Amino acid sequence: MRSIFLGLIFTSFLGKSVVLATGAETRIQPDSVAIRERLSRAVDQVLPPKKVKDLKYGVIVGSVGSGEILFEKGADNLVVPASVSKIFTSYSALKKLKPNFVFKTSLYYSGMVKEGKLSGDLYVKGGGDPSLVSERMWMLVNEFRRKGIKQIMGKIIIDSSYFDAEKNPDSRPKYLKDQAYNAPVGAFSFNFNTTTVFVNPGDAPGMSPKVYTDPENSYIDVVNQATTGNADSNNTIQVSRTDYVKGDIGDTVLLRGSIPMDAKEMRFFRNIVNPALYAGHMLETFLEQRGIRVDGSVEEGTVPSNAKLVLEFESQPLWQIVWGLNKFSNNFVADQIMKKLGAEMWGAPGTLQKGLATVQDVLEDMGIPKNSYTIADGSGLTRSTQVTPRQILKVLIAAHRDFGIYPEFLSSLGVAGEDGTLRNRLPSSSGLGVLRGKTGSLDGVASLAGYVPSRDGELLAFAVILNDPKVQHGRMTGWVDQIARAIRDITRK
Repeated sequence: MRSIFLGLIFTSFLGKSVVLATGAETRIQPDSVAIRERLSRAVDQVLPPKKVKDLKYGVIVGSVGSGEILFEKGADNLVVPASVSKIFTSYSALKKLKPNFVFKTSLYYSGMVKEGKLSGDLYVKGGGDPSLVSERMWMLVNEFRRKGIKQIMGKIIIDSSYFDAEKNPDSRPKYLKDQAYNAPVGAFSFNFNTTTVFVNPGDAPGMSPKVYTDPENSYIDVVNQATTGNADSNNTIQVSRTDYVKGDIGDTVLLRGSIPMDAKEMRFFRNIVNPALYAGHMLETFLEQRGIRVDGSVEEGTVPSNAKLVLEFESQPLWQIVWGLNKFSNNFVADQIMKKLGAEMWGAPGTLQKGLATVQDVLEDMGIPKNSYTIADGSGLTRSTQVTPRQILKVLIAAHRDFGIYPEFLSSLGVAGEDGTLRNRLPSSSGLGVLRGKTGSLDGVASLAGYVPSRDGELLAFAVILNDPKVQHGRMTGWVDQIARAIRDITRK
C-alpha cells in the first residue's frame, strides 16, 4: 500500500482519482480500483449512454475518513441541484451563526400604559424568524399578556426594515405564482407565509361549498364562486390566490369549479403577498382570542426611537430550524435564513446578495473558487443555481470534520425509508434507516446527496445529480435511487 500526501493526484486505468485535503497523510487502499470498477458498471447499467444521450449528470463518492474519491463520473459538470443546494445554505448558517443561534422578534410601544390600557401603538420589529407558526405565535401572545396589557387603543405597526423589500428572487419562475413552496420572505412572517384553505361540499347540490381558512383571519378575503355537484360528479375545484388585493389590506383567495356532494374534505396550500400585513393581522387575531382588545388598524411602519421595549421573543435554536429545513425541504425557511445570514454578517437590511456573499466566503474557505459555480437563492427553487457534485461533496466532508456543527447537520438530513423527503424512498433496500441525505426535485431535475455507510461500515459521502428536461421526473428519481443502492452496497472485500 503506498502513501500519498495532500493534493496528490494519481491516475489509474479507469481515470483520475482525487484525494481531498485532510490535513494529514492519506492512504489509498489497494482495493479502491475494484470499487471504482463496480460502481462504474453499476452507473453504466442505470444510465447507459444510448438511453440517456441528452442527460447531463454528475456522480461522486468519497470516503469521509480518508478523503479518498472512490468514484466519480461527471463530477465537475455544472448541474442544477434543485433543493440539494439547501446543503450550502444550512451548512453556512450553522458554520457562521452556530447551532444555538436564535432569531428575535421585538415588541415595543409608544404612549403609556395605565390600568392595563395602552394609549398608544404597538410596534413589532421583525428579526427574520422563519419558525413563527401558530403555536409559537400563541407563545408570543401569552408572553405579551403577562406584561399586563389588556387593551391596545392605537394601531399595530409592523416594522420589516430588517430585511430589504425583495420578496422573491428575480430568477424564480413566474409560473410558480401562488404556490405555497414559492412563499415570499419577510422580516416578520407567519406560518411560512402561507395559508391553508379547506373545502367541503355544501349541504345540497347546487349550493356553495363550505370554505374555511386556517387560521381564520381578517387579512384573507375568500371569494367563493364554486358549486356543489351531484354525488359521483367530476371534481373540478380550483383554488387560487389572485393578484387582486382588497385595498391595502390583504389577499383574495378565489374558488371556482365544482365539488361532488360525496367528496371528502379537500385542503389547499397557497402563499400570500404581503408577509408583514399577514403576520400583523394574525397577531391581531391571536391577541383578541387571548382577550386583548385591539382598537386600531394593522399597518406597516418603523419603530420610533423613543418607543419602549415590551419583550423580545426568541425563536427555537437554529439547529431545530435547520432540522425542519432539510428534513422537509422548506424553501421559505431556506430563503429566510439566507437573508438572515446577510444581515448578521454584513449588517441590516438583510438581502439575498449579502447572504449569497456569506455563502461564497464559506465555500472559498474550503477551496471552492467564487467563479466556479452559481448559487441564486437559498432554496434551490431556481434553475439559475448551478454547482458541481464535487463541490457538494467538499461541503459534506467539511461538515463531518467540524464536530461543532456535524451532529446537528447530520440529524437534519432525511433518513431513507423513514422520514422527511426520503420517507418513501429506498424502503426495501440496504439503505433503509442508514442512508441520510438531502433530496432535490424540479421538472427535469432529480438529485440526492448525503452520507451512507458502506457494507463494510466505511462512512461515505456522495452526490448524485441528474438533469434532463425530456425524462419523466419519476423515472429519473428511480435512477438516482438505484445509484444510491449501489453506493450503499460498496465493499472492500
